[in-house]
Amino acid sequence: MAATGIVTRPASNVTLHVGAPGSAVARETAALLNESLGSGFIQPSALAELTAEGGGVLIRARGRGGELLGAGTARVLDQASRAVLQDRLRFPGVDAGLVGRRVGELKSIVVAPAARGMGVGSTVLAACLDFLKARGCHDVVSASWVSADPQHSSLGMLERAGFAQVATIPAFWADDQRAVGYLCPLCGAGCVCAAVIMVLPLMDRANRG
Repeated sequence: MAATGIVTRPASNVTLHVGAPGSAVARETAALLNESLGSGFIQPSALAELTAEGGGVLIRARGRGGELLGAGTARVLDQASRAVLQDRLRFPGVDAGLVGRRVGELKSIVVAPAARGMGVGSTVLAACLDFLKARGCHDVVSASWVSADPQHSSLGMLERAGFAQVATIPAFWADDQRAVGYLCPLCGAGCVCAAVIMVLPLMDRANRG
């Protein structure tokens, strides 16, 4: 592992790779993310931009033979991104208690179909949280896809990790889909999927500093 602040110990059959990807790795990882999240959901160039200047992280989990088992992305929200989040939570009338706090975002976690049930997702999640905690985040937010297929939902994994549901927002990805043009795995071009907004405190609110 190459990034300071990642202390997670993966299972013996999984190796974590952290940091800026080369072009081949970016293409490989984007293909895995797009397979589960929607064709065109993320471009390889966006994965490189995510890791620029230490503001975000791309974590890859590989098996003993080097095969890509899973991937996760996370970032520290800047002021503009925090404002967008607050606006989205204002619609359902939710106060998540994030004002004045340093907030991280768990953007995505995907596990290859052949590797599901091996604990890869939980290992990648723990590494993402390590990254955000090392960068001083008080809280982590994540949008969990509301899907009829439990294999496409991170809800159970996030709840087991201590995340709490704060709001459900309908058609959460519709604007992003129109802007980027990706295809939802369930809805195609007209995504109406809802998202459950989840929050995990990383630091006690009385000692946020």
